[in-house]
Amino acid sequence: MNLTTRLNKRSFLLLATGALVVIASITIFALTRGPKKVPHHPEKAVVHDNGLRIEFKPTSPGLEIVKSSIIGNGGEFVNLEAPARLIASTSPSVSSGSRIVLFESSELNDLYVGYIHAKNKVHRSRKNLNRIQDMFKHRVATEKDLVESETDVGNDAAELAEFEGKLRAVGLNPSELANAGNKKAWIICDVPESQINSLKRGKKVKVKFSSFPDEDWGGTAEAIGDNVDPYTRTAKVRIEIINKDYKLKPGMFGVVKFPEETAGDTVVLPFNSIVTVEGKNYVFVEEEPLNFVRREVTLGVSTKDLVNVIAGLTQGEKVVVQGSILLKGLSFGF
Repeated sequence: MNLTTRLNKRSFLLLATGALVVIASITIFALTRGPKKVPHHPEKAVVHDNGLRIEFKPTSPGLEIVKSSIIGNGGEFVNLEAPARLIASTSPSVSSGSRIVLFESSELNDLYVGYIHAKNKVHRSRKNLNRIQDMFKHRVATEKDLVESETDVGNDAAELAEFEGKLRAVGLNPSELANAGNKKAWIICDVPESQINSLKRGKKVKVKFSSFPDEDWGGTAEAIGDNVDPYTRTAKVRIEIINKDYKLKPGMFGVVKFPEETAGDTVVLPFNSIVTVEGKNYVFVEEEPLNFVRREVTLGVSTKDLVNVIAGLTQGEKVVVQGSILLKGLSFGF
């Protein structure tokens, strides 16, 4: 056998051996991989009882954004703070020495002046009516005179009511303005509708003004507004304060801090846990793993971050604190 023949045989043996090694490797790899895994398709959450209960599956879309937490560790409360401005104050007149009322704007001043004029007109027209009635009784005045006098009283009373209503709408009581003593000032703050039930007339509050950041001022919650703003859903609370040395000026901004006891013994939640539908407030409670129940709650004092729940929850329950919007959509079909 010549040299060329021997080389060809050797090359063939090397190729055959390599092929066997590749086949063996493929076989071992196939055996070690095991059976091919079948992918799990996502399962939608199931809504029960017209949205009262939502059942998630482990593969349900969106489940990863829903987080719940056990609530009520005790000793928690929310301080209600409301932005405020000084809207009016009494001050001695520089010309006559008598007491006058200063307002934060010329529009409020015009309203108050209009109220005073309307009040004087009502007083004058009523005196005139009494005089006409006496004259009519003695047959000196005619029935036409009596009717006209009665009409004047009605018109003047309506005008007075209009001015009073406008003043009360901004939080001021015109009769208290007229009778207030020296160094009195009135602060108006806007309190959310849900907080009104936590406030009472006569409640002592603390006020801090931007102009005097290191100084606390004591005040009294004098009255809660008669109406709720339909757009902001807030009511006006009027705070009376003693204007020491006349340092406070109408138009100044500050913050009113209501006392902690307004929070009561309640459960505190992150504000984004609450969902609101048609004026009612709800949370979602994880009663069992992956099972969430919609619960109506009553809110107390709140801030932009936290809220007191005064009814509907008890300490120790597991409440959704993240992803409530997803559950709201599933529960109400949004």
